[in-house]
Amino acid sequence: MSDENAPGRRRIAAVVRGGKSRLEAMAEDRRIPDPPIGRPRDGIKPGGWREAGHLGLPPDCPVQPLGMDGDVLYVVDALGQLAAVPPSGFGINMAQRLFAGRDLYLSWAWPRFGKDAVVTGFDMNKVRADLYAAGANKGLWKSVEKVRGLGAWKGKDGRLILHCGEYLSIDGKLARPGEIDGHFYPRRPAIPLPSAEPVEHEDNPAPALLAFLQNWNWRRPRLDPLLFLGWIGAGFLGGALPWRPSMFLIGDKAVGKSSLQSAVKAVFGDAIVSTPDTTPAGIYQRIGNDALPIAVDELEAEADSRRAVAVVKLARLAASGGLMLRGGQDHNGVEFQARSPFFFSAINPPPLAPQDLSRMAILSIGKLDMSKPAPVLHDPETIGARLLRRLADGWHDFERLYATYQEALRQGGHDSRGRDTYGIFLACAHLMLGDQGVTEAGYPVDDYAYWAGLLDAASMPERENARENWRACLEHLLTARVDAWRAGKKHSIGGLLEDLLREPLEQNYIREIREHLAQAGLGLVGPDHKASPGQWLLAVPPSGPALGSLFRETPWGGTGGIGSWTDALRQGPAHVVFYDKSYNAVRIDGFNKRCTLVALQSFVALTEES
Repeated sequence: MSDENAPGRRRIAAVVRGGKSRLEAMAEDRRIPDPPIGRPRDGIKPGGWREAGHLGLPPDCPVQPLGMDGDVLYVVDALGQLAAVPPSGFGINMAQRLFAGRDLYLSWAWPRFGKDAVVTGFDMNKVRADLYAAGANKGLWKSVEKVRGLGAWKGKDGRLILHCGEYLSIDGKLARPGEIDGHFYPRRPAIPLPSAEPVEHEDNPAPALLAFLQNWNWRRPRLDPLLFLGWIGAGFLGGALPWRPSMFLIGDKAVGKSSLQSAVKAVFGDAIVSTPDTTPAGIYQRIGNDALPIAVDELEAEADSRRAVAVVKLARLAASGGLMLRGGQDHNGVEFQARSPFFFSAINPPPLAPQDLSRMAILSIGKLDMSKPAPVLHDPETIGARLLRRLADGWHDFERLYATYQEALRQGGHDSRGRDTYGIFLACAHLMLGDQGVTEAGYPVDDYAYWAGLLDAASMPERENARENWRACLEHLLTARVDAWRAGKKHSIGGLLEDLLREPLEQNYIREIREHLAQAGLGLVGPDHKASPGQWLLAVPPSGPALGSLFRETPWGGTGGIGSWTDALRQGPAHVVFYDKSYNAVRIDGFNKRCTLVALQSFVALTEES
């Protein structure tokens, strides 16, 4: 048979081998059948398992306690799912729900006897007592830290564990969900498994997927399709990654955003959460303990963007796997840990804070060339399984690739967050493409200078608003308009100070500047001050109603004239910001106040450098 049919034969072989692996995994679950009510099981009469020498729970118990958190008992039910059982709900209905499909086992293990020792059902009190005793023996158990749902996870020994619902895939072999190294993988609805056969370069869909993505009109045609491919890889590896960056796709209507969203859904199949819900509650109720990627289309800026901003904040938490507390039943807080990479798209994105921008790539697309045929993604139903197998087989190289790209990004001027974010995208794209695929796509392998230039931090549009916190705070203050000055020519604090840096001023004018600044709650220190001789210093006190008004509705504001602007400003460099107590007392509007002093000439020089 000709070689041109080889890829098809390999894919058929992968399907056949996958089916065989499922049958082998199912064979491990064969069990002794539950007998009719009143009959023995494996030679043991109803309720006689203790006399037969079994301790704790009866043999082959289909419900297994994991431990307790407060008065809540966590168990694995007969279907392999996680169940939280509060004392108030542990009755007959709960027992039947936990042992669903195994009700005959209940009557054999904990029989209730009637007249003439006839088994008439099960004894709920004994069921409850034995399960609670087993849970207490297991000890304390925190579900948010111990449960691992659908998606990829890193095992204790560094192995990649792929939870695909009905099965776990570990080192190319299938296993039933359950407890591994202190973590519980509950049985969940099935999502696509990785290909049962290794995917060699000739069968690798990553190069074709990259070529497909290159059809769009990207602002950065060399970089953006590769970052997009990297996000797809990060989406598959979510929970196993040390960092989970997001991606925001921006473009006008009719530029192909929806087509890209559809392509992403086709690649992931059921292994992605696609939702138009723009509330964190809707998302975390849907995702639960899973680590699947989340796609949110049309996350648009609105007159009130608080819901959209809250969703972006959830993506920020997911990057590091941070915990968040949400309301639960009976006024008890419930912890939630997001571990999903997010994919947003919009025409007009909501306001993105610097801490959000540092955790995502912003990709922009323009209008498509309508004279060209629409791009077609071939065999989308097989792409995800093959990509997942590529990622699983190459997982041992991830740390090396990640470190390599982080170093290149460091040389390109990126801070630690930039190195984390873009390093993940590049490492995941490389894992899927392989060295040969990277080279064939026209990118060098292990060339720091190339990647440092392609991702030069100063040229990245998404870094433009990602200013340092202290600088963003100071720039807000300098550009703030002060109502009390409306009758004058200078309406902003920066405009008022600008004259100080241009030419020597008469004392009367300097006195007038001080008076204006005092109306805004600020002070001015002359060039003879020992903090930074030769420079004018802006004195910013830690509180005051006028300052509180200027910082209202900002991250540095507060209530009652007290905010966090002092802490923010003091994060600045030592040659720009001074606050030593031996010299930071400044008289403002008749009172001495301990201030943060900003050297104006040094700050202007710093802004001109960057």
